[in-house]
Amino acid sequence: MASKSPLNIIEDALTAALSAEPGLAGFTVFKGEAATELTLPSIIVSCESAQKHPDIAQGLGNYLCKVNVGVFNSLDDDTLTTHRNATQDVMGVLDNVTTIKAAFTTIGDASCYDTTLNSIDEGRGDRAFMTTLDYEVLIVLPPA
Repeated sequence: MASKSPLNIIEDALTAALSAEPGLAGFTVFKGEAATELTLPSIIVSCESAQKHPDIAQGLGNYLCKVNVGVFNSLDDDTLTTHRNATQDVMGVLDNVTTIKAAFTTIGDASCYDTTLNSIDEGRGDRAFMTTLDYEVLIVLPPA
């Protein structure tokens, strides 16, 4: 069994992959469980759930994880175009399964099979552009 929960493993791997992307160098990437004060621009990776995959036999360590990735830019410093370009960069990383698999391999607690974008929700806060990307990430934990 892995040394951490699937929730932490997902957040660690995706945070590492996004932090390594040169196009996102101006962003601080946080894990969902971080207690750090949010600064803009930021990306927050939060694994909301990990469930057994319905089409794969149970007991094999496979989990289908629901992950929300929030992209936040300041209304004072950025335009909607800048924000959407940053969101596209985040999607480029998360949709690149080779990059995501490599991040999981580096961490070593699980392997990743696939990432799937389910939805994109855009909005504005008091002083921020914000977009939430809803992904499913299919992982397998190593045998105990």
